[in-house]
Amino acid sequence: MSKTVASAGSTAVRPGTGLARLLKENPALRIGQDDYNINVTANYGDRLTPAEVADAVRDHPGAGRPAHLYFHVPLCAYICHFCNYVKRKVPSGAEGDRSTRLWTDLLLDESVRRLAHAPWLAEARVESVYLGGGTASLLGTEQLARLVDHMRTHYSLTGDCEISLEGNPDNFQHDELAEACDLGFNRFSVGVQSLQSEVNAFAGRGHDAAMSLRAIEKLRATGKPFNVDMMFGLPFQTPAKVAADIRALTDLGVPTITIYRLRNADRAKMGIGNRALWNVESVLDRLREEHRFPGLHETYEMREAIVELLLDAGYHPSPCGWWNRPGLYPDGNIPRVSRNKWQRHDTMIAYGPGAYGWLTGDDDTVVQTHNTADISGYARQLQSGPGLPLAFGRRLAGPEAIGLVLGFNFKANQPIDAARYRRRFGVELFHDEPFAAVFAELRERGLVEPVPGAVESVAPTLDGEALHEEIISVYFHQRIGSFAEAVCRR
Repeated sequence: MSKTVASAGSTAVRPGTGLARLLKENPALRIGQDDYNINVTANYGDRLTPAEVADAVRDHPGAGRPAHLYFHVPLCAYICHFCNYVKRKVPSGAEGDRSTRLWTDLLLDESVRRLAHAPWLAEARVESVYLGGGTASLLGTEQLARLVDHMRTHYSLTGDCEISLEGNPDNFQHDELAEACDLGFNRFSVGVQSLQSEVNAFAGRGHDAAMSLRAIEKLRATGKPFNVDMMFGLPFQTPAKVAADIRALTDLGVPTITIYRLRNADRAKMGIGNRALWNVESVLDRLREEHRFPGLHETYEMREAIVELLLDAGYHPSPCGWWNRPGLYPDGNIPRVSRNKWQRHDTMIAYGPGAYGWLTGDDDTVVQTHNTADISGYARQLQSGPGLPLAFGRRLAGPEAIGLVLGFNFKANQPIDAARYRRRFGVELFHDEPFAAVFAELRERGLVEPVPGAVESVAPTLDGEALHEEIISVYFHQRIGSFAEAVCRR
């Protein structure tokens, strides 16, 4: 079976032979779950000290330019066994209230320090804001109001700025969403992951299917766009079970369904996360002995089952992995958070422990900024003296920067135009090496295709979307980002 499906400026044929064929034909893209920690940020480039990152932030010419603003809230009501992001469990009762106020104070403190250090931040044109974590919605209405008031007072938010709030189903059971809308939030994200009770229970999730469906009804009642995060490759999942979950969501008309493969690599070793329970070697050995994790082929069978249902329901990915109903967003049907961060790779201003952002503009350089990932260390640094809670940074130029930006562009699932890279980097994507060889191979393997009616422009096929993170890692970060020879410039 094959069907033609409209995509962002291109046409893709739904594969009939499945992802098993893709994995067989592309052995370099077969990445096991314990190594699967694909990140669109780079782990190459010149490493910068905190002082060097601070200088780069201060001197960046970002005034008047578009930007994305991110606040990382490192609090969760429970700790999922697969989660390796920076977070801690929030206490209950009055101590929990003190904790949410404390972390709001810390985020505001870091923002004030960064604004004083780099005055251009107040003049950047903030087009999208995202409060994530952790579980940002745990802050509650009072603390969220403080953050929103601070943003509106000290940053230049555009009149139509997209302001997103992330939470779990158990956070959206009462009047929380209506109150958030009153504060100015106009987009939401909810982490459901699975509608199967045994899957969520084994993963340590604190909600059941009934709570998830109630949260979705609350989200629909706001009239605002929202996404429901779903995972595949978890213990106790099967292709039939994940298909049943997705069918339930499409029947409800969920506007965006985001699908994520389980990642079980240890982000703590990379300095950008915490160790998950399933990263602990003794736990991991036991789970392997019990054959809890689905194999690679079964994992991708789950994804294929999901995608078949989404395509039949009229959804299309924009960005990759984010499946939207038609007409949900203008100009490529992509959320503005994804347009700013990935498609255009605008500067991302990020606050909170473990938060990372980047500085980007018209030149051929990108600077990544990384806050300290140690939660207690982050708090101590802000409470004990002046300065920014930076851990390190990376400066990328030439092929390193081009590989990074191409990875983001591919992730956006929007056209990759040669003219953009010619203007900014002075290279010809489809003629200069190493870019020409990379795109020639991607075309030959059916992972990208020309955009109809456009000159020197390609976009991911559905096959390319299916393995987008592996492609970003292998083709853009490794083959282009690590290319050491001088680039031919025209």
